[in-house]
Amino acid sequence: MKPAKLSFIIGSALSLAFLPCAEAAVSLLSPKDGSTFETLPDAQLAVLDGTTRTNRCEIAKKFLDDKQTRDAWRRQRPLVLKWKTTGGESAPWRVRLSRKADFSNGGDLWLTERDAKGQEQQDGSKVWTYTVPRANLELGAVYHWQVWSNVKCGEFRCGFTYPETCACGKSKAGHVSPVSTFRTSKQPPRWIALEGNVHNIRDIGGWATEDGGRIRTGLVYRGNGLNESSFAGVTRGRNRLTVEDVRYMTEVLGIKTDLDLRCPREIAGMDGSPLGTRVAFVNIDAKSYKELFTPEGRRISARLFRFFADRKNYPVYFHCTHGADRTGSLAYLLNGFLGVTREDLERDWESTCYPRVRGVDTPDDWRSCAFFDAGFAAYGKKDDSLSERIRLYLLDCGVTPEEMAAVRAILKEQPNGDAEAPSLEERNTTK
Repeated sequence: MKPAKLSFIIGSALSLAFLPCAEAAVSLLSPKDGSTFETLPDAQLAVLDGTTRTNRCEIAKKFLDDKQTRDAWRRQRPLVLKWKTTGGESAPWRVRLSRKADFSNGGDLWLTERDAKGQEQQDGSKVWTYTVPRANLELGAVYHWQVWSNVKCGEFRCGFTYPETCACGKSKAGHVSPVSTFRTSKQPPRWIALEGNVHNIRDIGGWATEDGGRIRTGLVYRGNGLNESSFAGVTRGRNRLTVEDVRYMTEVLGIKTDLDLRCPREIAGMDGSPLGTRVAFVNIDAKSYKELFTPEGRRISARLFRFFADRKNYPVYFHCTHGADRTGSLAYLLNGFLGVTREDLERDWESTCYPRVRGVDTPDDWRSCAFFDAGFAAYGKKDDSLSERIRLYLLDCGVTPEEMAAVRAILKEQPNGDAEAPSLEERNTTK
């Protein structure tokens, strides 16, 4: 090859090597940095704004007629993450979502090209969308998120796994986005979704009290049975949980006690919790509605309150079969005693029933808090608050002032303005 031609080839190659290229970048679009994320779907928010039971049922029926919102009940609003790439970045993705700014408590999601949907933009960039399954966001909490692109080293022996640096010494991160932060709203209820056939799960906390306080979150959860009721009162009912559900409830929610409110026939054959041997199994055959005011109902109410006065039982998951009547009655009793208003107690009770509201056209005919109104009317004076009437009821049941004070100390917090909700670790070490 002639020297002149070789010189031209080498010069051209060097010129191409130093040509400016598109800057590789991953930028986060939504939720926007510093924004507030509303955890409840619009249908639930609209119903909660209703001023009376009749009004709320009318609002619910309008949403039930809309197929697009028919499923927006007893669950959180989906958390949809969007990010933009400008330099051809692609999967595998590492999406980090955490309560901690340094992501030290995990929460990583590993995504392939099929998990996140990409859409080409006119400027040559690409916008990616991913809906987090079962985000189960906490209320009034700050979350941090970040996206890593091309999370692999290219070596077959290393693959698509932890840690951030492989045994071969290569980094798994192609490009790392800045960290974006958003805050969740404080509006209860906080719904919990699982993989298995367990539904109607929510934190009983988050509700405001009449004196300006609030019910602590992350300590008491309610829902339906973790396993089906016994068949014919002989054989243990089938488990409803997946392996991932057990891990989530024990490791993330930190459940220490499974409080089962079913009767002996329903739990026949059970010798422990479906959550495993690390979780204590407590069975109290509970009553509901007007049965609370019978001699047997008062005895059981005292037993339940003594259970909640013992700090070592927390966090607690309590349930009956469907998480509606016995479970709803206990939630009403607990939060009513702590000072949640009757109107909010009714809203919370109704949340179980949507979208299948009995007698939605004649709401006065369906089971409601009227049972509680009639029972607690026998306690206290005309102008006494509901919480005072429930306190007097509990005294009549045999609950001591010391036990009631213990329940208040554990489950009720004073207002803290815009402060972030405590983490699970902080709640479990609170004295």
